[in-house]
Amino acid sequence: MIIEIESYYGNTLISVKVRNIGQLKNRMMKIINEFGADNFVDFFCIQFGFNVYPYDEHIIVDYVIDLDTYQVYKPIY
Repeated sequence: MIIEIESYYGNTLISVKVRNIGQLKNRMMKIINEFGADNFVDFFCIQFGFNVYPYDEHIIVDYVIDLDTYQVYKPIY
């Protein structure tokens, strides 16, 4: 599944394997609580073994992690 991470520092695409949106939210909050949002993508990908891809706004993503509001949601296209 492809996840877009939106933040003040720039948008990123990652490839993840998660069971559900709840698991993704728990993982997001774990990293934010331990390391903060500044280097979220680096710590998130290292901790859980995710792959980072070049950002492309035309790619349809499965979920969005919004680091400005600490929310995870499924975008509507």
